[in-house]
Amino acid sequence: MIKNWDEEEAAKDAKTYQTKEGGLRALDHIIKKYMGTREDKKINPSKQTADEVLDLFTNTLLFDKEFHQFALDNYRVLIEYDKKENVLDIVKMKDYED
Repeated sequence: MIKNWDEEEAAKDAKTYQTKEGGLRALDHIIKKYMGTREDKKINPSKQTADEVLDLFTNTLLFDKEFHQFALDNYRVLIEYDKKENVLDIVKMKDYED
């Protein structure tokens, strides 16, 4: 039986982050989820240029502390930008059971 892709569960599963593609797919879900909760992050194609939308995503990923806290609190994911390598690092924190 083929199981449907559950973005929410996959974004929380450490196995997803074992591949670059999985990590990026999970990050896409996390960004969409966060931006959907924020009125100031809504995208309106009829009022925003492509550059404005790209700037919104870039600023959210790199500088929005609330986004980073949201990713850490809800998905236990750290997102860091390595300026030297020009790479976005996505690190899934391990879940520990008491």
